[in-house]
Amino acid sequence: MKIDRKNVCAVFKKYTDQYDSSDIKVALKIEHTYKVAEIADRIARSINLSEEDTDLAWLLGMLHDVGRFEQLRKYHTFIDSISVNHAAMSADVLFNKYDAEDEDAPQQMRIRDYAADSSEDAIIEKAIRLHNVFKLPEKLTEREKMFTDILRDADKIDILRVNCEIPMDEIYDCPIDNLKVNRVTPEVLADALGCRNVDRAHVKQPIDHLFTHISLTFGLVYPESYRITREQGFLKQMMAFESGDKVTAEGLSELQTIMEQFMEKRAS
Repeated sequence: MKIDRKNVCAVFKKYTDQYDSSDIKVALKIEHTYKVAEIADRIARSINLSEEDTDLAWLLGMLHDVGRFEQLRKYHTFIDSISVNHAAMSADVLFNKYDAEDEDAPQQMRIRDYAADSSEDAIIEKAIRLHNVFKLPEKLTEREKMFTDILRDADKIDILRVNCEIPMDEIYDCPIDNLKVNRVTPEVLADALGCRNVDRAHVKQPIDHLFTHISLTFGLVYPESYRITREQGFLKQMMAFESGDKVTAEGLSELQTIMEQFMEKRAS
């Protein structure tokens, strides 16, 4: 598949220009898109993919969250559990499976607007649908898994940045004063301290999302992903969150010690 990056960026801008970029949540997702594409490109190059496959990894970054804009417009939130699965919506938008059902809805840009041929459509749709799942299905080809892993790594890495650059009350829909006294759910803490991605079924409190996002690091696949995470420094900022709750504060301190050892091993 030949990908014209300049055209992809132009189409993406045309699409997002239909939404209110003065809304911090819209602006957040526009920037997140470009960052994820950039990180995916770097990971692809670190494993010596061809230029065409590197372009495909970059394209996945550009397309993975297109459904977020409709999610926000229709439901006024980015929390999937109370709205819609944003990965599924992104794939539905791209592959003509989404109908906004209202006359004033923005024009939806489809996969053919971004890529001229359909040779990689199956991988594009699969990687986008799977980029937010807790665990990947076993029946993936080696190529499907590789591109899905690249996208998932890039997305997780930039989520760490978003947590540090965007006010937490905007991300978690909870006043910061409440977050500072919120106690982490025991099951969430156990997942994180066990070097596991937090099971979303365990999430009960707003502060649980902080531990959930930190623990995304445990699921990174590529050594370059760990190197990028260390370079950026956002993970340390997140674990330095000053909680007024003793259990939460002690949990973050313990998690920081565990994470430093884990990162040292995986980045080498």
